[in-house]
Amino acid sequence: MECSRCRSKKSSSDFPDPVSDCEHAPSICLTCLDNLLPKDKHLSGMCPECGKFLPESEIQKIRRMMKHCNRECAVFRDLDLLGAREEEVKRQRDLGVDSLPPEGNVEVSVLDGRRLTLSLSKRMRLSAVKEKIRNGLHVPEGKQRLLFRGRDLTANAEDDPQWSSLGVPFGEVIQLVIIMYETGSTSSASAVRKLTFELSWTAVPTRLKSGKITTHHLNGSCILLDSACNVLGEVDFQATRSSGISHGGPSSIRNPRQLITVDTTLLASTCRYLFFTLSAFKPGGVTLESFQNPSVRLKNAVTMQQLASYNASQSGREEAVVLCCAVKDQISGNWRVQETGVRSDGNAKMYGPLHTTVRQLVLGGKV
Repeated sequence: MECSRCRSKKSSSDFPDPVSDCEHAPSICLTCLDNLLPKDKHLSGMCPECGKFLPESEIQKIRRMMKHCNRECAVFRDLDLLGAREEEVKRQRDLGVDSLPPEGNVEVSVLDGRRLTLSLSKRMRLSAVKEKIRNGLHVPEGKQRLLFRGRDLTANAEDDPQWSSLGVPFGEVIQLVIIMYETGSTSSASAVRKLTFELSWTAVPTRLKSGKITTHHLNGSCILLDSACNVLGEVDFQATRSSGISHGGPSSIRNPRQLITVDTTLLASTCRYLFFTLSAFKPGGVTLESFQNPSVRLKNAVTMQQLASYNASQSGREEAVVLCCAVKDQISGNWRVQETGVRSDGNAKMYGPLHTTVRQLVLGGKV
């Protein structure tokens, strides 16, 4: 079904019937309905579809139904995804994947532009493929996530399958996602769920037309998206707080960095994606060419112990770079932080182009 508001296609479980005493079938999904209804549980409201008055008791009834349906919706979405994957495997089989030649090449692509060509045999095990990637791109096997047309090749790889069984023809391009950290990757007692993203750079002194030497700054931002790719908001040096997220404020000449702290246990239930960006803004135009080494250091927010780091070292004429993103697994609720390194236009004064970039990453199955 398609939501009449956000135009996203979702399973029927996202449209529970009936949600009220209104005499019509619901056409607005749970996520949009949650955003439209009064946030205060003691307030009345009206149906966003027909305008019917909804008393406080009716609002509470809808809230209870949403709480009950959230888990079911996630399960149905995963069932739909599994069905889509099965169809993709069948389509690849029809294209002749089962009759692969003995050997061939596959290209590995990283979001930041790095590429690697692998020579494989159809009997090669996935573990051997990941070892080749480690040797070529210096990414440990445990940090590799391989995607083909949005399908995770490593999702159920405990049995170490042969390449011929993965549904990827020779000559294709697979996406390598590099994992920085997973909140559920260790035991619950030691897992770090409150993270600090230290966004930093090296400023290059610039001579103005007047002859004066000045140093520009970058702005660190966190862009929040829900499962339907709707932008929930941004956290930056101007709007420093959101549910579970806080920004440390502007940088200084002597300390060119900005800190964004995320408590994953306090994030809104609708939040699915967090994108962390550095962007340049100054009237007259400043791009990333005026800066060096835009990078992110991921730390334990309590001890400030570094967990991972990523340096997007290539310069560019764009205004911004999406350094990394955090994605919530809808089944386990754990968060996975992964490298991105994608350049984009847009900045903290004009988020539109950045919104387009991060939504394309999600919709394109790149994260």
